[in-house]
Amino acid sequence: MDDNIKVGELTKIVESTSTLFEKTNTDLKRKYLLWTISAFNSAAKKVSVGKGTFGTGYPFYVLDTNFEGDIPVIQEQIRYNRELIRDGIQVASSIWECKRCMEQKRSTMPDLKSICNPCPKVIKGIKPRKIINRLPDIDMWLICEDETLERAQEELSQQLDRIGMKPSDVNPIKSIEDVDEIAKLLGMGIMPTTFLPVDAHIIEYSRIKELIENVPVELNNAKQNSITPYLPIYPISYRKKWQYDDEAYNYIYDFLSAFTEFDFPFELQGSLKASRRQVATEHTEMELLDFLKFSATEANFRRFQEEALERIFINKVREWKKAIRDEYDNERE
Repeated sequence: MDDNIKVGELTKIVESTSTLFEKTNTDLKRKYLLWTISAFNSAAKKVSVGKGTFGTGYPFYVLDTNFEGDIPVIQEQIRYNRELIRDGIQVASSIWECKRCMEQKRSTMPDLKSICNPCPKVIKGIKPRKIINRLPDIDMWLICEDETLERAQEELSQQLDRIGMKPSDVNPIKSIEDVDEIAKLLGMGIMPTTFLPVDAHIIEYSRIKELIENVPVELNNAKQNSITPYLPIYPISYRKKWQYDDEAYNYIYDFLSAFTEFDFPFELQGSLKASRRQVATEHTEMELLDFLKFSATEANFRRFQEEALERIFINKVREWKKAIRDEYDNERE
């Protein structure tokens, strides 16, 4: 990538990369995503204080419960990508000085916010984080034993580094180049051997268990009082180092839209099963879809206007209800 790359050129590269990745909805892409998820889970299993993992966000809200089916092309994502070109056109002739800065100082930069946000050379609207956020990544979470966060951070970092899985903040310029190559290979029907950037988080066992068990209570409270359901989830996240982000996530959105568990301990799996059973019994599919949308960020709200995503969500709720019926039938036998 040219050292003196202009803003307009850069935004076109990132937009075309993200859009090509979105439009490639082949079975090979599904297998590639599952390979990436499996690699993270294998690394997480080697963490001595680990208690299971889960995924949120993309691709979990586009895959069914068996990780099968066609991957829909989300038009809202493509529109969102094009916004980047619009922002870039306004300053198209400017040199993106952030590129040189990130290449020279990335080893000492803690993340893409603390130094970039106050920098007078950063062009508003195309800050490094705003550009990097257009790239596809994988949101994965490790659950650790209570009071073992530091040990979990150290061990998970080592395991991810061992397999070459990194967050985009470690080397933002290389992340753009890697994802560009991944998108092009998938578009040509070739399996990539490089992982997507990972957005890794760690949360303690008691906290995620509490959140899971409080979902039915919070949804009923929201329904009774006509308010947006909200349960803050505030994990430690892997950027250049492990840190807490500026804002908490709304776990209600994650639980409903994409929460996908792996290797949960029996007790935690029981809590998850009970919460899904309760929300699927006490609320209609459309009520749950409304809860999902109203608890989402603005970008995710627009994304879930897609008919394909609504259909995938409703099928997921029906799977929860089917599990209830199957359990009832087994008890009768």
